[in-house]
This record gives sequence, C-alpha cells and structure tokens, in this order.
Amino acid sequence: MKHLLWPVLGKALYWRTVRVGGRAFALAAIGIAGIVVGGVVTPGATKVLEASGSFSLSVWYAGLILLQTLICMHGLVFRAAGVPFRQTWPLIAVTTLIASFVAIVFHDAPGPAGSIAMICVLLLVLARSEWVWVVCAGIGMVSLALFLWWPMPDSSSPNTLAVVQSIVVGVVGAIAVRATAWLAARTVELAAANAEISRLTVQKERTRISRDLHDRLGHNLVSIMLRTELAERLAAVDTAQASRESKAAHVLAQQALQDMRGIAHGTLVADLDAELAAAIDLLESRGAACRIRIGEQPEGALAETLAWVVREAVTNILKHSQPVNCELELIRVGDRFEFVIANDGLLAADSAAPRHGLAGIAERVERVGGTYDADTDADGDRFELRVTLPATAPRQETGTPA
Repeated sequence: MKHLLWPVLGKALYWRTVRVGGRAFALAAIGIAGIVVGGVVTPGATKVLEASGSFSLSVWYAGLILLQTLICMHGLVFRAAGVPFRQTWPLIAVTTLIASFVAIVFHDAPGPAGSIAMICVLLLVLARSEWVWVVCAGIGMVSLALFLWWPMPDSSSPNTLAVVQSIVVGVVGAIAVRATAWLAARTVELAAANAEISRLTVQKERTRISRDLHDRLGHNLVSIMLRTELAERLAAVDTAQASRESKAAHVLAQQALQDMRGIAHGTLVADLDAELAAAIDLLESRGAACRIRIGEQPEGALAETLAWVVREAVTNILKHSQPVNCELELIRVGDRFEFVIANDGLLAADSAAPRHGLAGIAERVERVGGTYDADTDADGDRFELRVTLPATAPRQETGTPA
C-alpha cells in the first residue's frame, strides 16, 4: 500500500512541491473538500442513514469517501510535481477498490454513486489529456445507471429533481475540480520559474561585475604598474618626469577606486573620447609610436560599447606585448563603424595564446549587433583587433550594459 500511495517520487521533491504550492494548494484542498463534502458526503451519508437506519454505516460511508478525497489530494501534489499518469495510476486503482467495496456494502442505499464519482474526481486531477472528460462522462453514466436501477428500497428511490440536482452538481464540480488542479499545477510552475529568474538575475549580475572588474580595474592596475615602473627607472635620471609619472599613477589609483564604486552600484559609464585619449597617452608612455586616424564617432550605447573595447584592447596590448608601433583607426563606412587597433612586439609566450579579455569584447560587441575579429600575423609578431558596429544600436540595447 505504501508503494501504491507513494509512486516513484523522492520525498524531498514531494514536500518541496507542497511548500512551493503553498496557498494555492491550501485553496485547492479546501475547494475539493468543499465540493466532496457538500455534494457527496453529506447527502450520501444522510441517505445511507435514512435507508439503513444505522448511524455507524453512514459514518463508514462518509469515512470511505473522505479517504478517497485524501487520495485525491495526494494525486494533486503528484500532478503539480509533474509526475506522469503512468506512475500515478495506482491511486486510481486504490480508489476503484474503495468504490467497489462501497457498492457491495451499501447496495441497498444510494451511496455507491458518490463513491464512484470520486474516481472521476481523481481522474480530473491526475490526467492531463482532454479525453479525461469522455472517460469521466462514461463513469458518470455508469454511476447514474447504478443510482437509478440498482435494486434498493422504494423509500430511497430518487425523484427527478434529485437526479437533476446531482447532474448539475456533478458538472459544476467537475469543472471546478479540473480548474483547481490546473491552478495548483500552474502555481508550482510559476514559483519554479520565478526561482529560476531570480537565479539567472543573480548570475547575470555576477557576470556583469566580473566582466567590469576585469575590463576596468584590470586596465587601471596595469596602467598603475607601468607608470610606477617608469617612475622608478626615471628617478635617477629625470626626477621631474618621474614625479609626473608618480602623480599619474596616483590619479589612476583614485580613478580605480571610483570605478570600483561605480561597478558595485551599476552606475559605471565609459566615455569614448576619454578612453581614446587615455589609450594614446598610455601607449606612448610605454614608448610606442602611435598612428591614429579618428573620423566620425558613434553615439549612445554604441559609443559606450566601443569605449569598453578600446580600454580592454589597450590592456591586452600592455599585458601581452612590448609594442614599438601601434595603429588605431575609427571611421564610418556606410551604415557601420569600423574600429581597428593593431600592434607589434608580441611576446613569444603570448603570440598564439588566447586572451581572456577578448571574450568580454566579443560579448559586448555582439550585444549591440556588431561583429568582432582578432588575428595574429604569420610571424606571430603583429596582432590586430577589428570591430564593426552598426550605425544605429538595437532599441533594446540602449543604455548602460548589463
């Protein structure tokens, strides 16, 4: 019996489904119990008492119907948990046995009809196919036939009004039970969907913070390292220049602190003009000769995306090469913007190694409908990054990147 009433379903999942269903399950249980007590238990037990004159028999009848109701509630949890009908059919078998027992014991009273009707209620809860209405209608016809033609005392024979009332209660109750089961199942699905949305939202925010920390603070830290190294080398030969480099490193440290706060609060915005100027200044301070060609620039989300690209591209250059010559070009060609940044002096260990920051560049560019390409020449000495952006950003992508 334990295996029949507890199909192949972990207890943890069972109770988690009950907790997730929460108020919806409580309302469903109250609704089904109300329908059964008002439409089956009360009139059935009364008629059993009138027909047999035995209060204990009427209590037995009511108890068996309520047992079928508890099995129905059990099935409602399985339905909401997504357990297929092939695993929950034992519940139908158990309630059918109860209905058969009631039909045999209470054959002299109109009780069997109510017990057989509980099979329909359970089917309406468990079965997902719309054919369940046909099956329940068939069971209802059999129940009605037993109700009308089963041999019973004349005093308990139903009148036309009672039959009509039973049909109306049955139809309305069937619709209510089916709707209740549907509502409970949808509530569990909605709660699971909301939990998944929350999880994905947290994951997206973590990804944003991780990406921004890598792109922004990584660049600042590399810049600070380079300027402090330069200041240390110049300290003995050019104290004035060493002092300027030290001050520049201090400014970068302050900027890194502000950037960290902006990342934490999601308010960090990159400025394209500032990034282009900082990139040129940093590359030249490293001793690279820069060839620059800046034409028309994008605006809005496109400009912000390109600013992040410039920052990350320069960080990659400083980390993976010792550039002598750099090229930086931004022009508009028809309905698109083309940005190219290239450098020589690749370190031998990094000439063929993939750069982690390029994945962040690709992600940002693709989000605004652009394309991205990075390549190293045959000698492994020159690296080129090419980004193409549309002239107009997609509507859903305007604003600060997530």
